[in-house]
Amino acid sequence: MSSVCSVILIELGICVLNEEGKSVFSKRFSKPVEAYSLIRANELPDEINGIENHLRGFERVVVNDDHLRSILIGLGLTADLMSAEQQQEIRKNVASLSVKCGLSADEGTAIQELRDFAISISSSRVKEASGRLDLHVTQAINALDELDKIINILAARMREWYGLHFPELDHLVQSLTAYARIVSSAGTRHGITNKILEEAGIQEKKSEIILGGLNRSKGGDITDENLRIVKELADQVIEQSELRDDLANNIETTMDVVAPNVKELLTASVGARMIAKAGSLQRLATLPASTIQILGAEKALFRSLKTGANPPKHGMLFQHPLIHAAPKWQRGKIARAVAAKVAIAARIDAYRHAERDPIIADKLKKRILEIQEKNKLPPSEDERFRKSQEHTLRRKDFGPRGGRQKERPWKRKSRQFGHQRRGFQDYRRPQGMQGQRNEESRSQGRSFDREQQQHHHHHQPSKDWKADRHNQRDADRPNQRDKKYYKKKFKKRF
Repeated sequence: MSSVCSVILIELGICVLNEEGKSVFSKRFSKPVEAYSLIRANELPDEINGIENHLRGFERVVVNDDHLRSILIGLGLTADLMSAEQQQEIRKNVASLSVKCGLSADEGTAIQELRDFAISISSSRVKEASGRLDLHVTQAINALDELDKIINILAARMREWYGLHFPELDHLVQSLTAYARIVSSAGTRHGITNKILEEAGIQEKKSEIILGGLNRSKGGDITDENLRIVKELADQVIEQSELRDDLANNIETTMDVVAPNVKELLTASVGARMIAKAGSLQRLATLPASTIQILGAEKALFRSLKTGANPPKHGMLFQHPLIHAAPKWQRGKIARAVAAKVAIAARIDAYRHAERDPIIADKLKKRILEIQEKNKLPPSEDERFRKSQEHTLRRKDFGPRGGRQKERPWKRKSRQFGHQRRGFQDYRRPQGMQGQRNEESRSQGRSFDREQQQHHHHHQPSKDWKADRHNQRDADRPNQRDKKYYKKKFKKRF
């Protein structure tokens, strides 16, 4: 009995080599892409069924693929994985190895077949990735949001235009679709009947008010051409509203298949928006609860990191009914609890593909009841004052320009103009205060100016105090050359 054999899996087929490197068994795949996919799923293709009979004569089997190793172990064989160096060597010489095992006629043919295989496997993976339902949920919820904008824009234009003819209807009918159905069916205000109002879903008392105000309306007449355009707008509102309802139903049914546990915690629309914001269900499953809590509030988060402002307590989770309806002082705690359970639910849906688990929802309800019971009353005035003080201190640490002053202190250093080193603030004095020094720098500036006067001879002391003040003001200013340099150097600072 021979001791060791090598089972080499390549794209075109499989071959078995003995210790001398001679081919003992080889089989070419008729459909390489399908066979490769089956092996990646830890399943043995039909073409190599019975390969274990060729391997039982060896004490030890070495393979170059971990999935194939799992398959052989399941068949009752002792299989080990090759070292990384050996696997790299096989990948370098895959064309010559295909010819050696009889899987290809020559190396040129092998290279062409390997290229075709790479293109086919890439196409199949793209096709598989594009067919994931969570990506379709993302497109559906984005289409739903865009349809809402379109419906609101069209309905607002229709109501404003028809309001010139029947302005009283605008205050009595709030629903966009009901208003559109009335306009589409009735046309002019005199064509409105009780039957049309009932079909539009208007209550009986409101119908009486509308019918009673037809003859007392202060609206003007409308031409047939304008009425036709307004009715077309109304038809578009009705059609887009029906499409929106279909999209909402599609999201409901798809979320039951894709992420039933996330839907149970967040409702279908909020769960779909969270998946769309994360990018996919797999991506959402990898996010921690703290990130899920603030998804959709990235601007507020980075503003907080930059300026020291209060960090956001929630992002898209604010649309959740429990958070939206909770008092302000409870929202952060409830959002944290919901985000923690959503992180668990997303991982169950992404990796376990299990049915709806009621335990997670029950634990979340219990936790929310605890939060509501413990925080019935708003925080006391002393607690609010303490948090306000902490916030003020945190803002001071960041400085007036946010975190930039702390992270890049060299941006605030003074610059040197000519022979003097002066800061930006020395030249931006308010009007009426030119030539005057503040109390803090008066004592330090006298000795410095004396040295500068002796060295540069800017001016001679004068008995006239007005002339002396004028000369002192000129000495404090930079010369024209320094001004040009300053303007060019620090133009971006303003």
